[in-house]
Amino acid sequence: MKKTLSTLFAVALVLFFLTPASAKDKVVKWKVQGFVPAGMLYHETLVRLADKVEKATDGKLVFEVHPAGALVPPFEGIKAVSNGAYQAQFSYSAMYVGKIPVAPLFTAAPGGLNALGMQMWFDHGGGLELYQKVYDKSGFNVKVLLAAPIAMEDFMWAKKPLRKIEDFKGLKMRMMPLMGDVLQEHGFSVIFCPGGEIMPNLQRGVLDAAEYSIPAFDKTMGIWEVCKYVMLPGIHQPASQLELIVNKDAYAKLPDNLKKGLKAAVAQSRLDEWLWMEKKNMEAVQFLKEQGVTFVRMDPETIATMQKWADEYLDKRAAEDETFAEVWNSIKAFGEQWYPYHNLYSLPH
Repeated sequence: MKKTLSTLFAVALVLFFLTPASAKDKVVKWKVQGFVPAGMLYHETLVRLADKVEKATDGKLVFEVHPAGALVPPFEGIKAVSNGAYQAQFSYSAMYVGKIPVAPLFTAAPGGLNALGMQMWFDHGGGLELYQKVYDKSGFNVKVLLAAPIAMEDFMWAKKPLRKIEDFKGLKMRMMPLMGDVLQEHGFSVIFCPGGEIMPNLQRGVLDAAEYSIPAFDKTMGIWEVCKYVMLPGIHQPASQLELIVNKDAYAKLPDNLKKGLKAAVAQSRLDEWLWMEKKNMEAVQFLKEQGVTFVRMDPETIATMQKWADEYLDKRAAEDETFAEVWNSIKAFGEQWYPYHNLYSLPH
């Protein structure tokens, strides 16, 4: 009897020490959907992020990466993650404008903050808190993690140069909200569609011109094979922001060490992928020039007019919507602090 009890005690002791270790060593796999097809720049950005997460967690948190549409249609990502259909969505907030009217401001404000200024607003101007508050208020069970920022985007790709306001009239264009709304108010023909639909729409004549993103992404999309002119500057998106939205319940179930690893990996990716994409941009501009693409600087009067239109539209929306006002006024207030300092301590080139 004594020998049997000793044996049982020894087994219990072993189990006591092994069980926590087993739980700690368990591999957690998350399904994560991106917002562009495989082979395009932002899918590679997600793959790079997934690799960082796996390394930061010693292989204990693994992202099973899926391209846009593999799990749900792209614009349904936030709803699917909120409902627990899968654990995380790599996206940009403007995709959900149909569900959250103010969401595009967390991607970009037309004529607004540049990439560095936007990061300052998120981290030190209350932007991230507002971001989470808006998703919570809209009833979505998701946690926002800031992914990589994106530098100024190409304003428009077309088959002819567009320098003046009148050059845009009559063209069917793909444009991001909120700038698309601005242009529609002034008689432009604008639609908003996912990135994967742009090329087929251009090829079928559904679109005459389109914008999507930065030179490095637009290169991978192949838009330069159809359109040989790209208009600058990117008034609609002086900077953009990517996000990783995570189901709150899935996040809560993670052990503390995996939560820390996840946050560390996303934070590292926020800087690494930003710089990596800028390097890709420089290479892409050179490539595009070699393919016969012409970069067109729009007339100063056109730029000033569109910026004025954007400011007026955003102020009008703020007057009609309390939540929109809270976010837009926060961006404006931070810009009033940021740009005088930024301009004072910047060399003109």
